[in-house]
Amino acid sequence: METFDAGMLIGGDRVDGPRRQAVHNPARPDEVVGSIVLGTPQDMDRAVQVAAAAQGAWERLGVLRRAQLIDQALEQLDTDLDTRAALFVRENGKPLAEARRELGDVATRARLTLELAVEMATTPRLPAANGYTEVHWRPYGVVVSIVPWNAPVSLASMQIIPALLAGNAVVVKAPESCPLALLQTVDLMARMLPPGVLNAVTGLPAEIGDALTRHPLVGKIGFTGSVQSARTILGNAAEGITSVTLELGGNDAAIVLPDAQLNDAMVQQIATIALRMTGQVCMAIKRIYVHESLHDDFVRRLATALDRTVVGDGLKSAVTMGPLHTRSALLRAQSILEDARQRGAHIQTLGQVDDAAGFERGHFLRPTLVTGLDDHARLVREEQFCPAVPVLSYREVDDAVARANDTAFGLGGSVWGTDTEAAASVALRLQAGTVFVNTHGTNAVNRKAPYGGFKHSGGGRRAGIDGMREYQQSQTLTVLNP
Repeated sequence: METFDAGMLIGGDRVDGPRRQAVHNPARPDEVVGSIVLGTPQDMDRAVQVAAAAQGAWERLGVLRRAQLIDQALEQLDTDLDTRAALFVRENGKPLAEARRELGDVATRARLTLELAVEMATTPRLPAANGYTEVHWRPYGVVVSIVPWNAPVSLASMQIIPALLAGNAVVVKAPESCPLALLQTVDLMARMLPPGVLNAVTGLPAEIGDALTRHPLVGKIGFTGSVQSARTILGNAAEGITSVTLELGGNDAAIVLPDAQLNDAMVQQIATIALRMTGQVCMAIKRIYVHESLHDDFVRRLATALDRTVVGDGLKSAVTMGPLHTRSALLRAQSILEDARQRGAHIQTLGQVDDAAGFERGHFLRPTLVTGLDDHARLVREEQFCPAVPVLSYREVDDAVARANDTAFGLGGSVWGTDTEAAASVALRLQAGTVFVNTHGTNAVNRKAPYGGFKHSGGGRRAGIDGMREYQQSQTLTVLNP
């Protein structure tokens, strides 16, 4: 298969460099999919400087004109969609349908943000003694967008679009293990925007991270990723008192209430949410608490649903779940399952393998259903980021809520039951930024409403006017008559 050797995009120009790093296929780790430039701190400085130089003129266009230009840029994202999706599968591992959906949904979701342009163009005027007060919203200037490998195109777009609409210029740092589809997407959009307004850089975090997150011209950092990386970024941002918006990990719980009417469709839905992207989604279902009266029936149905999964290379039409993204992720998942085994848990390895020889070569793990665990097991305490699903029994709803909340994370959570009003009241007791009833996850998020995390799951919000304001600062003007 062909390889894609990407360059950085700075000021509308493709920028190469003397050092490159290969991008590998997690389904076939010996296959090189493409390569990226290993940028330097000097490259990062140039990207920020170029963005700062372009930002003023971009802001002066006004929000309605910016919305028009962004909309035109979004029209380019239908270009070579199937080819780009196939490349995305090869660098990431997710099935083709998931890759195509992520690339195809960018424009649709982004246009929900563009709908806010009219509201943003309105300046509220408040009465004041012998005069008036107006509240204006100003951009930060240069926004740095840093995103992870699991859904880089979708996650970057949720930072790029509001930042641009607000009048900022953007520098995107692509994830080094899965950069190619994102770099293609940024390049397609940037062609339709003034040079320097949208830039993309690549490199190793240890080599370029400080140059981006400590740069004095950066006014805002949008970061999606791990808690550990967030601590480093927050430390760097503190030096310049730079504003940061964070979306971090999750350990989402699903609570199945005693009145839930179990059926195969409902349990299949829960299985699909838990296994999306091989379980490597921050807002996937990570723990399931089932009332003791339903526990055995639920486990039986869930085992059947998980066993329908076909594991293999995401480019094959029969495959419904791909590999874990890296070798280290696979080893960590195996370690978490070994902890469960040593604790006496019952472990069912399920699913069908598409190609046995390929399965052994790639970073594959079959869906795994785990029961009989205590609340201190790693599979319950940690964000497993793999297709291992623990099911735990409870007797009282209060106990289930307390156990669901007993985590450092607070991204999402869900409650499943027939009485939706009662289920909603339970959901609102969960210490999580986004809660659901009879659904769960990123595909269920209403993109017109804000969402984000509590506790170690982040700070700030995505989507809606709240997500828009993450990339603006209010400026209050008071005028008194002479």
